[in-house]
Amino acid sequence: MISKDEALKLVKGTSKYSHALMVSCMMKELAKALNENEVEWMLVGLLHDLDYDMVKNDMKMHGVVAAKMLKGKLPEECLYAIKAHDYRSGIKPKSKLDKALIAADSLASLIEKMGMEAEKLNVEKLRVELENVSAVSPWYKCNVLKCEEIGLKIDEFLQLCLNSIKKEKCR
Repeated sequence: MISKDEALKLVKGTSKYSHALMVSCMMKELAKALNENEVEWMLVGLLHDLDYDMVKNDMKMHGVVAAKMLKGKLPEECLYAIKAHDYRSGIKPKSKLDKALIAADSLASLIEKMGMEAEKLNVEKLRVELENVSAVSPWYKCNVLKCEEIGLKIDEFLQLCLNSIKKEKCR
């Protein structure tokens, strides 16, 4: 399996580097809370947008190309989660890992959109922003609510993710 250092080298020069760091921190924290494999979940979070710069003009390939690039470096269930994290690929999320990645990815995008320091964020601010943004882009809320399909209530999910980006260097 690919090491964290190798994964960091792969994403370092991409436009999604800081986003990937944030999602990886969230995924590690979610894995811990759900008694899942923290290393695998962290790596999936780190590598899920590896192909973004290559496929941004053909988003139905987003995740699919990354999974091909990572074949043999991650377990199959990790590759599947990467392929399924963007609905435009047409690949349906099935596992906890798949759904956690979708939720964390969308939450990280929302936090980036807010442009606030992690220390200034709280669950209430995230909930309000999620409602505001979802009025225009309903997929944000739909994706974040995948957390309920993995056994986490929305506030618990938001708090776990916030804690993760506050305690580690994720931005």
